Amino acid sequence: MVASAASLWACSPAYQRSPQTNPVLADLVDYRNGLTLLREGRADEAIVMLKRCRLANPSDPAVINAMGLALLYKKDHAGANKAFAEALKVDPGFMEARNNRGVSLMDEGKLDEAGKDFEAVLDGSAPAEKVNARFNLGLLATKQKRWDDAERHFSLVLIDDSKYLRAFRERGLVRMAREDFRGALEDLLRFLKDDPTDPIANYNAALCLLTTGRRDLAIRYMERALEAAPESDEGQRAHRFLDAERNRGASAEEVR
Repeated sequence: MVASAASLWACSPAYQRSPQTNPVLADLVDYRNGLTLLREGRADEAIVMLKRCRLANPSDPAVINAMGLALLYKKDHAGANKAFAEALKVDPGFMEARNNRGVSLMDEGKLDEAGKDFEAVLDGSAPAEKVNARFNLGLLATKQKRWDDAERHFSLVLIDDSKYLRAFRERGLVRMAREDFRGALEDLLRFLKDDPTDPIANYNAALCLLTTGRRDLAIRYMERALEAAPESDEGQRAHRFLDAERNRGASAEEVR
């Protein structure tokens, strides 16, 4: 019943996000423009900018890390992993690059290696990246269907940062897998307060409502999922559900 997670970049800011601009690099036009293009999804243009910036700043880990993110967006895992490793070679304490490499490895299906990177971030000294690593460990546990561990990681994220909204959605999906539909609905609705058009949250909230017999309200959330992303898996499932509901209503009218 649980809908699959969105694509890697579509999950932003969740387990992968564009890096914040490094103050030391604030005057580097190509770096700043490259990050802007990457956030807009224009990865090829971003790569051109970042290559130019890297030629001028070959030893700056932030520039190398940004290039890794651009390659990761393109699903070039080998290139991305190489870039993140190079950034860490320049600065072994640059936890953002280690987190990002873990994300790339997880996306490849190399879950054990990814877990080592996330655990290393937890052992590091970058508080913000620790929260991201904890979230990533939750996603890793979800992939491995270790529901107890996944829920625990997402709960710890929310204890550390109650505004880490993606943790509500992901914990809600985990709770659905555990058939805790009441808890799942609470998490999904909390997420939808800030992102009301998310198709995954709307669709799964509808499924939770169906388990409690609140069919009319479930239909509203199905309609929102369809409206938000008609071509997505959730949108298509919602469309099939709504078609079945209309047919059911028509059959009932014929009987009367």
